[in-house]
Amino acid sequence: MSQVQRTLITGGRILDPDGELDRPPVADVLIIDGRIVAIGPEGKLDAGEDARVIDARGKLVTPGFINAHYHSHDVLLRGMFEQMPLEVWGLYSFPSNYPRRSDEEVRVRTLLGAVENLRCGVTTVQDMVSIVGPDQRHMDAVLSAYQEAGIRAVLALQLGDKAAADTVPFWREELSADALRELGGSLDPRPMQHFVASLLDAPRSERVSWALAPSAPQRCSEQLLQWTAQMAADRALRVFTHLYETRSQALLARLAYEGDHRSLVSFLDRLGLLSDRLTIAHGVWISDHEIAQLGAAGVNLAFNPISNLKLLNGIAPIRRYAEVGVNVALGCDNCSGSDSQNIFESMKAFALYWALQGEAGEAGAARAAFRAATIGGAKALGCEADLGAIRPGAKADLVLISLDDPAFVPLNSAVRQLVYAGTPRAIDTVLVAGEPVVVDGRTTRMTQQSVMAAAAGVQACLCEEYHAVSARLDPVAREILGVHRKIECQPIDIDRLRLRDSKAPGLMIRAGKT
Repeated sequence: MSQVQRTLITGGRILDPDGELDRPPVADVLIIDGRIVAIGPEGKLDAGEDARVIDARGKLVTPGFINAHYHSHDVLLRGMFEQMPLEVWGLYSFPSNYPRRSDEEVRVRTLLGAVENLRCGVTTVQDMVSIVGPDQRHMDAVLSAYQEAGIRAVLALQLGDKAAADTVPFWREELSADALRELGGSLDPRPMQHFVASLLDAPRSERVSWALAPSAPQRCSEQLLQWTAQMAADRALRVFTHLYETRSQALLARLAYEGDHRSLVSFLDRLGLLSDRLTIAHGVWISDHEIAQLGAAGVNLAFNPISNLKLLNGIAPIRRYAEVGVNVALGCDNCSGSDSQNIFESMKAFALYWALQGEAGEAGAARAAFRAATIGGAKALGCEADLGAIRPGAKADLVLISLDDPAFVPLNSAVRQLVYAGTPRAIDTVLVAGEPVVVDGRTTRMTQQSVMAAAAGVQACLCEEYHAVSARLDPVAREILGVHRKIECQPIDIDRLRLRDSKAPGLMIRAGKT
């Protein structure tokens, strides 16, 4: 019989999204076998003589943060790109444009991303994994890395079967034959469908679970999306997808989806995918009517403020989502598109956008950002019964943050200082299921030096191949950039490059007008 694992966290200030947020109370937290069983006054909980005791005096105790939208495939391409629109950036960052990666590179990049997330206080990631074809060895490398790191991961293999030229307006008509040949054609989805089904049937670990991830509605055939809807219903699985990330995707909906009211949301609805099991990433270039549809269906939003700006996409109307009942979570997205998993940075951006989309004199932006990074993320991942809060019965995924850090001195409002001034620098300890996986800012399951050395070992090969890939794709990128400029000139009825809609006539671009 296994020994009961007991941990007592003593004397920390408990910052829970539903609790006191400015001057959080001092309390002890008792953890047994990975779950919180009691929260009580300092010095009043009996953990037993064999318990691990963690002194949290002078520290803030928060729920583990949840990165609700993340891709591990391009961790090693951090810092390579800037000022590229999504369609150009995707050429250089997506695995299918590279030779097959080594199993070790896949393991190392996944492990490095997990280490960064943990050091930023993220205890759960939703990794929309991108591998090329049904590659079991690559998938085993991903699973091995997550198990080694000790972080929680909701994994979903990113699927798409439509030809790239049919997923962006004007590509089919405007790009050269050489560019179209480089972009490739449509795919038979059946091998990946069978592969995903086999992964779902395999034994699961306590910290790794599975979901489904059609890449985006415009990248998937109706048959693939119908299969996704049926699998999700039959197996009670979450579904994650990208939606309306760019202006070009909104234009495509208006040009190519006439039978679905020129709406990708209506397209998803017709195929049975709109439900509270669905989380959309981005949701930038979306109409008010479509947001209302999502709210009525209980759909979740994973907001990615940093990558949306870095990839020149604009600003999601997060206040509007919240007003119609959409649960809003927070993501950090790709390491080559954001370029970090610093969820403090994302919380601050969230709060600033929230405030700018509201009225002067309001309050609550920091509270909303903190909630999105905790319970909002848990709900988007279907884990709200276990994660995102500090309460008896919840899994003990916790972050201890030093209040001696300059960001918290003096302590006027814990939540505001966490959101507007906090950085990963202040993180002392991170627990997953009661296990300290970061102590004194260092990971415990592996030495960070070994991870960095392994990353350096595989990077040389990747850099060499990146230059070869770039030389091959640069002519295609120039053509795509030309089409991108044409797309920017096409009139549509929304403008997400503004922080908020103007009520002044003539300032908003309307469909059918110049």
